[in-house]
Amino acid sequence: QIGTETYESKWVNYEIEERNERGNGMLGIYVHNIKNTTGTTDLKGRNPFDSFTVEQPSRFAYMSKPQIRMSQIYPTYDWVNDDGYNNFRKWVEAAARAAGR
Repeated sequence: QIGTETYESKWVNYEIEERNERGNGMLGIYVHNIKNTTGTTDLKGRNPFDSFTVEQPSRFAYMSKPQIRMSQIYPTYDWVNDDGYNNFRKWVEAAARAAGR
């Protein structure tokens, strides 16, 4: 889940690196629009996948491999606006398929 301070979390960054190394499918879910106990919402946090780059496969072995941000690979959703209650399962299944699982 992506909250206001998720982008700065060393633990989140560690988990993203580990999951990427393992080839796991990943996705992010923004939770800033979920109302808290007082009925207010939070500020939208930055996408933590923006902090990481990976090599994009090259068609030719002699060519350098360009770096792309993980945010170009892994999707993010808004729990409220994208109806996470009804779509979460689809998002997870799509991430697993994208990872070849």
